[in-house]
Amino acid sequence: MGAKVWDGLAEDAQRAFSAWSDASRLVRRRVLEAWLEQLAVIRAELALEVTRETGKPITLARGEIGRAEATLRATIEAVAAFGEEAVPYDLMAGAEGCRAVLRRFPLGPVLAITPFNFPVNLAVHKLAPAVGAGCSVIWKPCPQAPHTSRLLWESFEAARLQVAAPVHLMQLAGPDPAAAEELARDSRIAAVSFTGSERVGRHLEKVLAGKRLLLELGGNGAVVVDAGVDAVAVARQIAPAAVAGAGQSCSKAQRIYVHRDLWKAFVPAFVEAVQALPVGDPMDPATVVGPVIDEATAQRVDEGLDRAVAAGAEVLLRGRREGALLPPAILTGLAEDDPFQCEEAFSPVTVLTCVDSFAEGLDRAAQTRFGLRASAYSRDQRNLRLAESKLRAGGVLLNLPPTFRLDGAPFGGVRASGNGFEGPRWAMEGFTEGRLIVEGPAL
Repeated sequence: MGAKVWDGLAEDAQRAFSAWSDASRLVRRRVLEAWLEQLAVIRAELALEVTRETGKPITLARGEIGRAEATLRATIEAVAAFGEEAVPYDLMAGAEGCRAVLRRFPLGPVLAITPFNFPVNLAVHKLAPAVGAGCSVIWKPCPQAPHTSRLLWESFEAARLQVAAPVHLMQLAGPDPAAAEELARDSRIAAVSFTGSERVGRHLEKVLAGKRLLLELGGNGAVVVDAGVDAVAVARQIAPAAVAGAGQSCSKAQRIYVHRDLWKAFVPAFVEAVQALPVGDPMDPATVVGPVIDEATAQRVDEGLDRAVAAGAEVLLRGRREGALLPPAILTGLAEDDPFQCEEAFSPVTVLTCVDSFAEGLDRAAQTRFGLRASAYSRDQRNLRLAESKLRAGGVLLNLPPTFRLDGAPFGGVRASGNGFEGPRWAMEGFTEGRLIVEGPAL
């Protein structure tokens, strides 16, 4: 994408914003309702494209499309309630006769950059709130799923035409990251919303200083399992969170800290639960663990497993790699500085660690620069309250796996995992600015 192309995208986005920013919430809601209708029409086709292009198992791909529809519904609901909040000036001394509201106004054109692991739902999480907030949006999708992205964009275009919304309200940009960076730097782009790697996110922070930048980066989700819980039930709940979709989720269960009193029961139960999840052809509806995104990634992870074993890790489960298909691996006895322990695995690799107490598990779980999702399982309410305060993450899940997410709820990270929250209403806050409007009595 050359300079003229991205310059044209920014100019068209600015014109669309000028026409759209004053649209009523009723009109904004109508275009999203029309998009929801269009998405339902292509639901099956879109799921097939996700599987063909990313290798996500077809059942999980269908689930993703269903989640995208739920995200749209939640955005439609959020639009109806978003934009104006009464401020009780009449309760404040010195403000007699005054009325006040906090109103939110759209910032301007938004650049949305989305990843391959959820190429539809994570895109909808940015695109729908941007449109619902009154912004125009340029979408730079992942390069790994071009047909999926175009099909989703075309469904929005059909909805836009149905409602007679402004042309260029949502534009589809090319995959070139260098061009996307130039577009992000453009003064006409008011906000950039990025989901992807920590490395790219931190680079954007440096080059976009002073611009509204919303980041949802990586994680290395920890789970702390207390003595006294049902080892088999907890293992069966965590297993899909660790390896489903080849573990290509930023909130996957990666590090599991298990109380010593439960260790002997939990380890075989977890290994068995992971082994029970079908691995193979992503087009088979039974498959839960398909290939990673490409063979180079599978080879890199496989070599990392060799390195960990050479350094003394014990293998509890490992299969033979076939191209991009990497069976789940479970390790224990890793050093704290091993990449599978301290970095984002983004693969079907899980690390189990035995701890002497629940408190020790929380302390070790918190020893990370990431902060996206963390979980704790316990029957002791005091321990669950302790987990709330000790686990520094944007989402702390109690007696639930770290992947548990409702698309209408806030989702985001802290520290190296990003800033702010997505989820329709919270994303809309990120795409708008607040203005306190105060009106005194007529003179």
